[in-house]
Amino acid sequence: RASEPGLPSAAIMLSHLARSSSRLAPRAPALTQIASRGMCMTDGIQVDNVARVFSCKVKDDKNAVALDDVFNDYLDKASEGEGVWGAARLVCKSEWDYKLILKFEDIQSLKGYMADHHETLMEEFTPKIKSLIVGDLHQQNFVYDDIDE
Repeated sequence: RASEPGLPSAAIMLSHLARSSSRLAPRAPALTQIASRGMCMTDGIQVDNVARVFSCKVKDDKNAVALDDVFNDYLDKASEGEGVWGAARLVCKSEWDYKLILKFEDIQSLKGYMADHHETLMEEFTPKIKSLIVGDLHQQNFVYDDIDE
């Protein structure tokens, strides 16, 4: 609205501000909850869930889809391990960065996977993965936390 008849411009701005703030008001509790989580505001990072992250680059969309197939087979076998509770995949289609995140319930589950399953699975899947990527396959463990609203 360009103007409202009979209202001075300051009153119009206040009217717009009131409408805007009423639309934002339902979001305020969610923002408070996020802030109250204290994400790095404690003496250290709390370790609940953890993840094994695989990072690499693929050449193109075709190789990303093929790598999805390889990682789907890998996930079928990895999920047999105790404490594996999910996975996520990220692909940047402009830089062709590819990440697979294998999620574990706790640190003990990750340790069990690393001790009992990881080496065997990587012996089977590394050649298939390397045939589809550009450069190296990087692996790293992370504390994993979904940030809810």
